[in-house]
Amino acid sequence: MSKPRSAALQFEFICGDNMLAGPGAALRDVLNLVNQLAHTRGARQAPTAWQSCDGQGHALRGGALRSGPRRAVPDVIVVPGWQARNGPHLNQLVRRDAAITPRLRTVHAAGGHVLAFYNGVAALGEAQLLDQRRAVVPWPFIPSVLRHAPNLVLAEGDAWTEDQRLWTADSPALASELALHVLQACGLGDLAQAGRSVLLHSPERQRLVKAVAHDITSRVGPGALERARHWLEAHLHEPYSLQATARAAAISERSLLRHFKAAFGHTPLQALHGMRITRARMLLETSYLPVETIAERCGWRDTVMLREVFRRHTGQTPAAYRDRHRLRTERRRWGKDLPA
Repeated sequence: MSKPRSAALQFEFICGDNMLAGPGAALRDVLNLVNQLAHTRGARQAPTAWQSCDGQGHALRGGALRSGPRRAVPDVIVVPGWQARNGPHLNQLVRRDAAITPRLRTVHAAGGHVLAFYNGVAALGEAQLLDQRRAVVPWPFIPSVLRHAPNLVLAEGDAWTEDQRLWTADSPALASELALHVLQACGLGDLAQAGRSVLLHSPERQRLVKAVAHDITSRVGPGALERARHWLEAHLHEPYSLQATARAAAISERSLLRHFKAAFGHTPLQALHGMRITRARMLLETSYLPVETIAERCGWRDTVMLREVFRRHTGQTPAAYRDRHRLRTERRRWGKDLPA
């Protein structure tokens, strides 16, 4: 479902006694960040809005952020799950909150997305939305959930699933990650990608934070290949030298090429290009540096080489990537978004 740009994507968070508060709070943080990112890019209207409601869809006081009037049926409805002591207690809570089920059916029938975290998947089953559909069920509650959805297809080994706009996650801790996937599916892919780079752990980026901060103090690991990787990370702004990399790894050039390819599936030069691209992306997203300076700091001799390699890896030019993924307000608008 792709939203028109003029309409805010509306979320509805179901709240109630014994319901988990964490998923809703995490989702609100994601939506707030996405709205802030859109503002830094010049958007006049927030792309998302949310409202806390009871199981029947009645708005609760506070917690509202609206862009225009609230619609009767949201685009996304969220069941956070219950603080259930055990399976029988979960069954009791699902029966107590039976008013949720028609609301879930209404949203899904209107083309909306339904998110259920943890044992909240039982509500989707009670709403008869999981017949022959895949869903993740937290292992302590499998028997109870199957009572509500006897024909669901249990997903094995998955942290989360999506099947015909029905999203399930086995842990409340996955709320931020799942929210970004839902935003992607709802037509806010650029903002979701930017949010992902800020909120989710990225080993590639974290390995380069010192390089980006111009404070490289790389530690060398005990293995030859790790020494080679650390050498490349610490010298990515310099011209590539297989000889120097092999010397840092304390092995021959031929051995380095053979073992590096076997261990990582690519050559040291390809690894270096990946590191340079990651650093270039970070600088394009977060700095005002001109493309020429970024090319130099990432080890390319000119912008032509940067554009060629960058397009090959990302499918975009550096300028287009910056326009779509920047995390800072344009320099000409800098400070205008701050309170007077």
